[in-house]
Amino acid sequence: MVIRALLLFLLSALPLAAQDSLRLIVPPMRPVVGEMIPVTIRGEYKGAITLENMQFPDSTAYDWIQVARDRWADERVEGRLRRVFERRIAVFPRAAGTLTIGPVVHSLTKAQGTARLQGDVTASPVVLSVLAYPGSGRPLAARHVTVKDEYSADPASLRPGQTFTRRLTLTAEGSMDHLLPPRPDIRGDGLVSLAAPEIRETRLTAEGPVAVAIWEWSLRSQGSGSGSGGGALTPIQFVWFNTLIREMRGAVTLPVQVGPAGSGLDGAARPPAGMAALAAAIGGIALLAGLAAGLPGTRLATRRQVLRRLHRGLPNPHRHALRQAAAAGDLWALRRAAQDYAAHERAAGRSIDAQALATLDRALFAARPPPFDPMGFARRLQSRPARQ
Repeated sequence: MVIRALLLFLLSALPLAAQDSLRLIVPPMRPVVGEMIPVTIRGEYKGAITLENMQFPDSTAYDWIQVARDRWADERVEGRLRRVFERRIAVFPRAAGTLTIGPVVHSLTKAQGTARLQGDVTASPVVLSVLAYPGSGRPLAARHVTVKDEYSADPASLRPGQTFTRRLTLTAEGSMDHLLPPRPDIRGDGLVSLAAPEIRETRLTAEGPVAVAIWEWSLRSQGSGSGSGGGALTPIQFVWFNTLIREMRGAVTLPVQVGPAGSGLDGAARPPAGMAALAAAIGGIALLAGLAAGLPGTRLATRRQVLRRLHRGLPNPHRHALRQAAAAGDLWALRRAAQDYAAHERAAGRSIDAQALATLDRALFAARPPPFDPMGFARRLQSRPARQ
């Protein structure tokens, strides 16, 4: 009996079978600070496993989160049946330089008859080179970022003293919630705001972690007097690194008018003289087109053809706003005016210099914006009205 007990003790102290293996699988990549590094820990073991324990190592060099439950399955590896283990981890480097992940140790207990064999299987560490984050502030690197801006009521229809709620939701795919930027400042002339506690969470999906931040404010306009006009909420920009195209990008909220923007005689808004003349010209051309369609031998045009001819025969109504924003050097207003201008040109069947629009986006969203001439941009955008 003593000899049998001694034999069982010696068997339990032996290392696990040499056929057991454990490794870290990381795709070839050169991540930036804050970018998700997908790590798969894969073990291939022989025999029946009764107990197991693995602790992924913490480090001051990275954050990490397990993104799925452990997977155990019986698979054939090189023709031999093995018990396969997989654990998926997302690692987020905190600093540029050399990053070491691991080693990782899997402690196993195997059954061999009435004996229990205990031992460790070790995965060698993986070393990566981490690049510096190309932007400033918290390193937000993600596959996709969206901004959802919601209001409890139409801000433009509110009267002075009325209160409404603004809810802003920022979502970043492939990031963690503590890497999202801090709560933005809400700025607006004549507005009083009260912020609710923020909500931050990291949601696990089949594609990896998704970071979500929700901010909410109660806002009240302090404007006074009939037709005095209200305030305006300025755009909010969130700059982030797109891990799919490897470039900095920006997610922006639109400016929002709070209360009436201004009134004319008897409180009715009066359109600019240029727009009134443009409306009259459109009406005149439409009337002539209708008369021409009724003449003998005249082929009726489709609605789309008539509208395109109307667009081609009139100046772009967004030209003035484009020049005004360029002269003021307001790049956000310039971007809005340029988008409206380009949409009108395309509707008229005229081509637009897409590269010019790209230079404006780089000036707004690039980590190190190149020199940008707003007036030169406006001239360039208007210099290609070639018909298709």
